[in-house]
Amino acid sequence: MARSPNRIDRMFQRLKAEGRIAFVTFTVACDPDFAESLARLRLLVGNGIDLLEIGHPYSDPILDGATIQTANRRALAAGGNLSRTLDLCAAFREEDDTTPIVLMGYANPLLAMGYEAFAARAAAAGVDGLIAADLPLREAEPLLKALGRHGLVMIPLAAPSLPAEDFVSASKGVGGFLYCIPVVGPTGGPSASIEAISDAVARCRTVSRLPVLVGFGVKTPDMVAAVAEVADGVIVATALIDRFEAMRGQGDAEAFRRAAAGLVAGYRQAVDGR
Repeated sequence: MARSPNRIDRMFQRLKAEGRIAFVTFTVACDPDFAESLARLRLLVGNGIDLLEIGHPYSDPILDGATIQTANRRALAAGGNLSRTLDLCAAFREEDDTTPIVLMGYANPLLAMGYEAFAARAAAAGVDGLIAADLPLREAEPLLKALGRHGLVMIPLAAPSLPAEDFVSASKGVGGFLYCIPVVGPTGGPSASIEAISDAVARCRTVSRLPVLVGFGVKTPDMVAAVAEVADGVIVATALIDRFEAMRGQGDAEAFRRAAAGLVAGYRQAVDGR
């Protein structure tokens, strides 16, 4: 039986009808604390973000560079964990039942909660998808079955070091989009050339019909505009987290809100101005 469209599918349908591509960011839940994290989710969406990737705080985020590792430590110090991340998602859903949410993190917290319990609670909190950075699809069948039972999907990571069979699956628990990583290395590392990004996106399109979003090393509005020419969406994470943290120490809460809103809106304009 075919899977019913969720918020991710409906977002891509809307953007396709509008002739636009997706602008996505990542933020760590409870960084720097629960209340400000919730306010940032709303600020991000209010200034042009189409889909939120929310990291559940983890002590050993092996795929992530220094910026996101530091954000994880701030969140853990504030009491963040997988359970509080789901609380955060539920709180966000009280005012927004449209924006897709994808949790991004690692397998151990999911195992500790139990796949079935996690999938049920995530669905109840309004989560639509999951990225488990250290869990290949070929080893994820029990999790995929639990996600599929609750209408969630696992987003495959398509890295240049992986053969296609590692990020393509007909499982009902796999879907949403392909997260195309054009470079080998952690988040926030060196940027790939636009030629390398184009080749990586083309490779994804030869093996999957899912929308292709590009992340890792996408830092500037100019680069965002270039990626928007070749992909179905662009993911800016470390660059925004770095700028937010720098802004946070330069004024009061209202000054931060204005500066952060302007920053996100500027990237949005770059996405739409292709």
